[in-house]
Amino acid sequence: MTIPHTIIKFVTAVAISISLCPAAERDGSAHSERTLELHKMSPEEFGKIEKFKTPIDFENIDIALLDAAVFHETNRHRVENDLSRLDFEPALREAAAVQVRGMIRMQAIGHTHPDADKRTLGDRFELLGIETDLLAENVAMVFGIRYKSGTNVYKRRKAGQMVFSEQPDGTPILPHTYASFSEHLLAEWMASPGHRRNILTKDLKTLGVSSLHDRSALGMDAFYSAQAFAGNVTVRQE
Repeated sequence: MTIPHTIIKFVTAVAISISLCPAAERDGSAHSERTLELHKMSPEEFGKIEKFKTPIDFENIDIALLDAAVFHETNRHRVENDLSRLDFEPALREAAAVQVRGMIRMQAIGHTHPDADKRTLGDRFELLGIETDLLAENVAMVFGIRYKSGTNVYKRRKAGQMVFSEQPDGTPILPHTYASFSEHLLAEWMASPGHRRNILTKDLKTLGVSSLHDRSALGMDAFYSAQAFAGNVTVRQE
């Protein structure tokens, strides 16, 4: 059976704006010791992590490693463009995760959250107690396997699992590694003027990334992803 799959969807970035804050919604994983350690590593140290170059197991995803991979790949692009690295801010990772969960609920990509108190990026920063002079957000949905967007694929069951191939009864399309996923996601964002502008804005200083697993209507593993950027940040402790 031939399934013409949809092209990967990307939404242009929201305009950079200003925000003030109170209150809080916390995702403890954003503050875990391992999460902090992965984000604080040098690019050289991070690249030596063995699991970084292994295929993503969709039944046992290392979300902390995945988010850190996207964080480090973002900074690689900034350094290549003679910009300073962004600092990791756990509260921004929480803000990104709030929007990712909202997109999964809506099964749609966008910068507007379904809940009224989290509607805009500024609203989400306010709920999390994030004060900053500058903010921006990138969002996306990308496939977890090395599927070439816009091409036909063949779907079948093999050993009790759903697989996708480029030819009937062909070799299953391999899952991304943590490394190739981050490279692919950033390549797509960098190819879009709005997303690229956010990634390469000089006055942005801090970043948090979140990617969460979902499956498309056809059963293909996918991730909803978000980057939350800010300038100088103060997080209000309630």
